[in-house]
Amino acid sequence: MTGGSGSDLLVIVAAIAFGAFVKGATGGGLPQLAIPVMAAFVGVEPAVVVMAIPGVVANGWLVWTHREEAQHTRDLPVMLVGGAFGAVIGTLALDNADARVLSGILAAIIVGYVVLSFARPGFHLPPRVTRVASPPVGVAAGGLQGATGISGPLLSTYLHGFGLRPRAYVFALATLFFGFALVQTVSLVAVGLYTPNRLAQSLLALIPIAVALPLGTWAARKVSVATFNRVVLVLLLASAIALAHQAVTDG
Repeated sequence: MTGGSGSDLLVIVAAIAFGAFVKGATGGGLPQLAIPVMAAFVGVEPAVVVMAIPGVVANGWLVWTHREEAQHTRDLPVMLVGGAFGAVIGTLALDNADARVLSGILAAIIVGYVVLSFARPGFHLPPRVTRVASPPVGVAAGGLQGATGISGPLLSTYLHGFGLRPRAYVFALATLFFGFALVQTVSLVAVGLYTPNRLAQSLLALIPIAVALPLGTWAARKVSVATFNRVVLVLLLASAIALAHQAVTDG
């Protein structure tokens, strides 16, 4: 983002509001929707930076409202520790990486997320496997969170293999997202990526989140989840195409 213009601010607020609405309705999708839309207008790095604080707040709310499910999850502590290291590494990469490369990576992640949404694995990973796999998965997911602001495709697929019940699955995802976003935010401050404009935009984004999250929860009772998810996947794919075009054409 170069000028912090009113139009940039409007795009950020609208994208985060829509992403928060989807998160309230489906339990996920805030960064997957908000960051690609924002990045298509203002660039990947500003979008990732602005989204960090709203990610902490939105996932913290889900962790609190689903806290009774903690006993039904597993491996979260080791994934959080691994993710903390990965988030720092990914944030440092964000500060130095080519914006075109980040756009391409982000587009590929979104396409992978769309594909996996249509072909979700049906197997369950036994505890003896996840005890070994969870630490490196945590590092990789934290790295994605730090560099792109999106770790959902990896984490949602991996945790789906655990065979958790729905509310426990939401709690596990939100806990990891909250931890990664918190470390990411601290790291972004430490490397100097929060300008006054970006900090103001990030704090302003808390307003549409506060409004849209409960609205999304209300809408979930009124609209078919299957239909809603199909619309979301189309929007995600459109954002991925826009980012891929940006990665190829931007000089």
